[in-house]
Amino acid sequence: MKRNNAQLSQAEQLYGVGVDIGGTKIMILIANQAGDIVHRKKVNTSSEFDVISEHIKESLRAAGISLDQVAAMGFGVPGITNSEEGSVIEAPALQWDHVPFRECMQRYFDKPIFVDNDVNCTALGEKWLGSAKNSEDFVVVAIGTGVGSAIMANGSLVKGSNYMAGEVAYLVVEQDMLGDRVNAFGDFGQFEKKISGVALSQYGALPHELFEQYARGDEKSKGIIQQFVTDLSIGIANMVSLLNPQKVILCGGVSQSLEPVLELIRSTVSSLTPIPTSIELTSIGEEAGAIGAVALAFEKAGMDLNRGDWHENAYRTQLS
Repeated sequence: MKRNNAQLSQAEQLYGVGVDIGGTKIMILIANQAGDIVHRKKVNTSSEFDVISEHIKESLRAAGISLDQVAAMGFGVPGITNSEEGSVIEAPALQWDHVPFRECMQRYFDKPIFVDNDVNCTALGEKWLGSAKNSEDFVVVAIGTGVGSAIMANGSLVKGSNYMAGEVAYLVVEQDMLGDRVNAFGDFGQFEKKISGVALSQYGALPHELFEQYARGDEKSKGIIQQFVTDLSIGIANMVSLLNPQKVILCGGVSQSLEPVLELIRSTVSSLTPIPTSIELTSIGEEAGAIGAVALAFEKAGMDLNRGDWHENAYRTQLS
């Protein structure tokens, strides 16, 4: 009689390792195909393969899982990746330029290794265990230090001819052109300069502080946040008109402060495009990228991802 993952002992199960390498932190998760997360670890970021690999080895030891039990490893990187070749074309935050990522990491782990853009991984995480479960068409907009997005269409990630689909940081409006404001690689994009964490921080307070002041009725913050909502809503409305997604999921550090203005964003987007969509905040937070990296590992290795409500319940139980 065939047993499912829930009935297998830990020694019998295969696991995926997901690593979200960010500009400030590295998130490592180990999970089985059912979406049960058995270990999580967050450390300061590093671009050194020696350091990254050692953190992974420490996580496996802490989880009591041998390398033989690891089916595959997935990595999310904040930059442009060639996911087919397993290389990082450009990741400025890590000072990586045309790095043969898979080849470098396989010096430490003789396992199938896969790499993709971090926001693409976030989309995979949202589809597996997050806000986009059972959704085939959705957009993830990540608002943190910078701004990025991932597009899921007909159940597949849209990559683009140069692996640059979803680079919404470079969205422009008429005022950008009239003001001679241009987009260039190596610099924040024009859309990014309006709604990112770095953009909001120029007003003398951290982004979450601005939203807290806005919620208290502070007049100065009111104007700043209303402009933020306008700029973000224009961008979302254009994405919705172009892609007709079932959902737009907002994630990233800044998104954690958006609850007070979420209804305003929804109504503003609705006024700018007649195409309906649902705008939601991520339900799995900062772990979405690492969860998606696990999903990437399993899917690229040809292993099925079991989906179901009880997986989400198990995930939430482990968080509490």
